[in-house]
Amino acid sequence: MTTDDPSTVRPSVSLEGSLTGLLTRAARLTAVRVEEILKADGLSLDQWLVVEALVTEGALTMAEIAARTMITGPTLTRVVDRLVTTAAVYREVDLADRRRVRVHLAPRGRSAHRRLAPKVEMAERQLLDRVGDAAATVTGLRALADPGE
Repeated sequence: MTTDDPSTVRPSVSLEGSLTGLLTRAARLTAVRVEEILKADGLSLDQWLVVEALVTEGALTMAEIAARTMITGPTLTRVVDRLVTTAAVYREVDLADRRRVRVHLAPRGRSAHRRLAPKVEMAERQLLDRVGDAAATVTGLRALADPGE
């Protein structure tokens, strides 16, 4: 029996660890696997997340990239600077609002994505295969990752 006292509330399902701990370990394991794949092309996980966002949604502002990748401002600036240096992306002033700058995926970035995406997907599939119902897991993770609550 539980009460409203948070110190006595017990989850209805045993997690064998906190949800935060489990999700953190799963995220870090996934990151390590994906980083191993990206390392051969000289990409970091944050760079990959930016490239993925641009492949999925087209040109984005820095604020839009930050919202989609959860990469913080100063780090995102360094990540995009590095992608510009390697000609994977380029910046362009937004014609509709000259105060805004959009980041575009360059042909080199698109090529890297085409080459690496199948390998990343395979690593993700292998991790999801460890879960009983992969589709339900992905759906649940999408719901958890949605900041809209």
